[in-house]
Amino acid sequence: MIDSAHREQQHSDAAQTIVAAPSVLRNRGFLLLWLAQISSQAAQNALLLGLLVMVQRLTSSPTHLSLATFCLILPSVLFSTMAGLLVDHFNKRTVLVATNFLRVMASLSYLFLDRTLFLVYIVTFLFSTVGQFFAPAEASTIPLLVGREQLITANGLFNLTLSATQLVGLVILAPLLIKLVGISGFLIALAVLFSLATIFVWFLPRDNLGPTARLTTQEGERLVRSMWNELREGWHILRSDTRTSLAMFYLTLMASLIPLLAVLGPVFAVSVIRASAEDVVYLFAPAGISMVLTTTVLGKLVARLGKVRLMSINLAAMGVTLVLVGMAKTGGSYLLYNMLGRVINTRHVVFELIPIIAILSFALGIEFVCISVPAQTMLQERCPASFRGRIFGVQFTLSGAASLLPLLGAGGLADVLGVNKTITLIGTILVVIGLLSWHRWNHLDAE
Repeated sequence: MIDSAHREQQHSDAAQTIVAAPSVLRNRGFLLLWLAQISSQAAQNALLLGLLVMVQRLTSSPTHLSLATFCLILPSVLFSTMAGLLVDHFNKRTVLVATNFLRVMASLSYLFLDRTLFLVYIVTFLFSTVGQFFAPAEASTIPLLVGREQLITANGLFNLTLSATQLVGLVILAPLLIKLVGISGFLIALAVLFSLATIFVWFLPRDNLGPTARLTTQEGERLVRSMWNELREGWHILRSDTRTSLAMFYLTLMASLIPLLAVLGPVFAVSVIRASAEDVVYLFAPAGISMVLTTTVLGKLVARLGKVRLMSINLAAMGVTLVLVGMAKTGGSYLLYNMLGRVINTRHVVFELIPIIAILSFALGIEFVCISVPAQTMLQERCPASFRGRIFGVQFTLSGAASLLPLLGAGGLADVLGVNKTITLIGTILVVIGLLSWHRWNHLDAE
């Protein structure tokens, strides 16, 4: 349960991290790594939106947006676990330099692909694959650069920076650069940021970032067998406990929903709101605000309703919210407007829809937190400490794999049915699942 004491401790830890940050930043090696994180993570998050905008402008097709997002997600399913195991057997500095340099090349290569979508997908897949090796190399470098007494502060600063660069990259950097200098200038700017990251990590100390062990062929084979054995053990634990399985189901469902909305969002912004594709982040920004606010009262909601009831109710509510989003149409959705107390003409630029979508976006943020956080907490509570790594390895693999087929299907449906009907269909499915979940597992909170 996420209680007030735990939240106060989290806020205290964050405050301590900010206060202690100047001391750890006096460590030259850590400072270089942190600067590399800022530039590379901001560029990486900006590229995610830029890629969707680029494909939307080239094709105006939800199917192609689905394929682009598919190419971003697939490497995490195929390589994330393996990358984490392999990084320990290579020099961390070499991995960091190589991955950032390769992302410079990938960013610039988009400039020469023009309308060759197949090559865009190939480069996107390779870009995402490289990222699977960068993240564990970066995380494993931190304890090699700072002392044990500064490790908590260093990790806290990296986590705060990770969240901040997601906001800066998606909400500020990408839309601003695309509007000011166009897609080509945007891609050049990203290449500059990845180049800065390459330079920063180039000057990291060479001596103490070497491999912890040399990887022989036999050891590599043992690593692969060990990885699959641990995933099988995690899967067995999930199947043996109803609450753990339910929590995993909800987490996987939420992880699958995010890329679906990322694909449909730019199409919705262009065809329904008649805004630019890059403006979709502003339309759904209220969800981020409501997510932060909801976390402050989530402990009380869990105490009053129980985790399973709270997740079931909010899954059904999320479905209703998406149905209402799907009802918003160019030219006016009179049922939706009447429900909100206004009937308006939207024959031209649909500014009138923006406050309605903002309200629904705010609701989506509340519902997302009320599903994902209790599910994550339930998973942590039910799993033995010695198995949590394996369990979350299964979760990451399942979440990535489960999102691939719906992702492709949603793009095709949006091409055939239209984006409104596709969002309405997704919402209807969520309502049904939420009601069935309430009926089937409601008793678990009382046990």
